[in-house]
Amino acid sequence: QISFALDKINWEGPYVGVGVQSLHGGVNGHASTNTAVIHSRDIDGESVEFHVGYNKDLTQYGVNNYIAGIELSYSDHDLLGGVKSQRTCPGAAFDCKSSINYSWTAKTKLGFKYENFLPNLFVGYTNDQITIRADKKDNTTTEGYTHTVEGILYGIGADYYLDNNSFIGFSFYETQMNKQTFELVPSSVDTKLKYNTAKITYNY
Repeated sequence: QISFALDKINWEGPYVGVGVQSLHGGVNGHASTNTAVIHSRDIDGESVEFHVGYNKDLTQYGVNNYIAGIELSYSDHDLLGGVKSQRTCPGAAFDCKSSINYSWTAKTKLGFKYENFLPNLFVGYTNDQITIRADKKDNTTTEGYTHTVEGILYGIGADYYLDNNSFIGFSFYETQMNKQTFELVPSSVDTKLKYNTAKITYNY
């Protein structure tokens, strides 16, 4: 029988980590004054995440092999070229773009420990700074607006412990942001952002 289990894993306690993630989704919505003008376009890119977390072994509470955890993270979406898209415009004279500048996230997870693996489910809250622009192609007018928008995320992951205190994590999750109005010229835009993320992290 082949086993990858370590002699002793420190399942419980604080950790810090860094990760790289790939985002892909869409900015969906319409002009506030004309619902026939649709502003919907893919948004994608890569970004860097920094996070801190804490895991708690639930065995001491009679819940064998389960780990509960919380994690706080900050993602800078400009370090690896940005998370952005070209956006459908209200007219040919405009150059329209959308971007996610950064994200703050808090999530809670529940995992099941098996040898040195920890598959888990998680759910959380996110606060993203989003910019929507509608610039004139002839550079006569530069128009943009930035909002911080709240949302939720949920997904699945798996941690693999390299030794007693360090592990790499893999996760895939969906983020759904609340509806937000951006005050642009010639018309304000009502938008709702949804995107998927694939992420790998190193933690200690």
